[in-house]
Amino acid sequence: MTSDNGGMFNRGGQDAFAAGHRQNGDLLGFKFGVWEGGQRVPFIAKWPGKIESDSVSDQLISSVDMLATFAAITGQTVEEDQIGDSINVLSALTGDPDAPVRESLVLIPRQPGQVSIRKGKWMYIPNQGSGGFQGKLGTHGAGGPAAVAFVGNENSDIENGKIKKGAPPAQLYDLEADVSQTKNLYSQYPEVVQEMKALLKTYRQER
Repeated sequence: MTSDNGGMFNRGGQDAFAAGHRQNGDLLGFKFGVWEGGQRVPFIAKWPGKIESDSVSDQLISSVDMLATFAAITGQTVEEDQIGDSINVLSALTGDPDAPVRESLVLIPRQPGQVSIRKGKWMYIPNQGSGGFQGKLGTHGAGGPAAVAFVGNENSDIENGKIKKGAPPAQLYDLEADVSQTKNLYSQYPEVVQEMKALLKTYRQER
């Protein structure tokens, strides 16, 4: 399950990394960016008699879904203008639904031009980079390609701590095959890029 947000690579995060702690594991990026290291975190729920012990789900959910889910659990009614993008994901917690409880999810980083979308296994980012902090190492707002290279993560668009010259203008990742986002598939799947780009546009128009 996916929620938000991952660890920030501020001075405390950098000190923790130097001490041997990888706050984002093998995931790419940091808090405030749209790469998985800034968005994906463990979601742990306990409800004796309702949620099976030691069960695991790969359903896509977000913390915004807790409003609709808690409303369903407690029998509350939430007005449509208040519910927003929240979806009732109770079936994913208490069972193993055959279909996705959430078809897609919009990801919003620090930089508004990098608003991205996830659908199924695909993640589309409309620009280069993560849209998070871009500060130099040693500063509170460290992030971006330089920080990615510093912690040893690999990405096909990054070389020597910078976006490669000639890298694709946007990003597409298959998160089932490559959750660490090592390879940008933008050039290999133009039809998927167009589909995801169009889907993201519909959300922008709605909001």
